[in-house]
Amino acid sequence: MSAPLLSFSALVRWFGKLQAVSNASGMLYPGEMVALTGKNGAGKSTLLLLLAGILRAHRGSIVRNGSLHFVAHQAMAYLDLSVMENLRLAALLADRKRSELAALLTRWGILHRKDRPLRALSRGELQRFLLARAELATADVLLLDEPFTGLDAAGEAVLWDFLESRKKQGAAVLVCEHSPQRAKNADRIWRMEAGRLRS
Repeated sequence: MSAPLLSFSALVRWFGKLQAVSNASGMLYPGEMVALTGKNGAGKSTLLLLLAGILRAHRGSIVRNGSLHFVAHQAMAYLDLSVMENLRLAALLADRKRSELAALLTRWGILHRKDRPLRALSRGELQRFLLARAELATADVLLLDEPFTGLDAAGEAVLWDFLESRKKQGAAVLVCEHSPQRAKNADRIWRMEAGRLRS
């Protein structure tokens, strides 16, 4: 088996007296998709924030053996800039050609919104922008926190195609997902219960 692209061991994160993540350990390997499931408040989003390096663990270790891109609930983008302006910045940071952007927006169904500021987008349009930006990143590890939020059937189909394509390219994909049906499409399923990770 290939070496993991991301591994973590005995992660612990507190918020005051609440232990949001308790001794979580796991590995993500090239070419696989793992679904992270569990009830609201189980610690799923906190775990993703730890793996992405946005939150710091109080105990435990994380080893990243490749580049990483995180699609969060929050835009983590410039809300007053347009869709295209934000994508041009992302393309510059990822060393991608600006000539790719129109086709990318067309595929995600938001080319007609390219000149709108992000704050003027609907929730579904914003989600499509975030996923288009993730496609630009070409990261080795993709962390996605409920990426199907706000997507219609057409958007879901584009997302599945994108995730399958990244798997074939050797990326590791971790998707936080409530839907049992969508989770069944993953290669492995992790479940969080009261901060504890079970695989």
